[in-house]
Amino acid sequence: MSEEGYLASFYLEFILLPIRILAVYLTIYFLLPRYLLKRKFTEFFVGYGITVILGGIFQRVFIHLFYEELLLNDSSSGLFSIMMLVRAIILINTTVLLILGVKLFQLWAIEHEKNQNLESDILEIRSNRKTHRVPLRNILFVEGLGNYVTYHLEDKSKITSYGSIKGTLQQLPDNFRRVHKSYIVNKLHIKSYDAMSIDIQDNNIPRGKSIADEVLLN
Repeated sequence: MSEEGYLASFYLEFILLPIRILAVYLTIYFLLPRYLLKRKFTEFFVGYGITVILGGIFQRVFIHLFYEELLLNDSSSGLFSIMMLVRAIILINTTVLLILGVKLFQLWAIEHEKNQNLESDILEIRSNRKTHRVPLRNILFVEGLGNYVTYHLEDKSKITSYGSIKGTLQQLPDNFRRVHKSYIVNKLHIKSYDAMSIDIQDNNIPRGKSIADEVLLN
């Protein structure tokens, strides 16, 4: 391709860019949140069709006036040639679909991450032949009783399960700290503490002598 051909192609893409940007903007920031994400599929496809058709028409007008007539001095194809109009609509549709696909994937990735975070915030506790799904934020502290551990919850209920205090700690996130050989506390629920004990809700938890303040705070 000659230098003139490259310049002509660049000029064509330049003059068509605003139309494509407008079509993408209307789809991503108007049609997508107002209709598609709310499952109003009929309204979305009608709006999308109108956007693509109008975009194709405007693109065809720009091509004819500012490229074919002004630059090439050739208007033989006609302003609204069916073939050229369909081609313009397809070009607009391809551009919008590409960006819409990227946006939908981005939204899916965000939602997927949220679901994973929600799933990871749930602890499954096996007790009395049942599996209890307990939000981690609702656990105040865990008490070890021999081969069993008891989960003390925010609503003052308790769930006792078979296991060790050490094994339980390995299943819990960093905001749970072992403060005694028989106790794990959720530091987010600590109201006060001293050298001997930790207050959580109405419970007084014994504190090991070797437990530094940094363990409770950091």
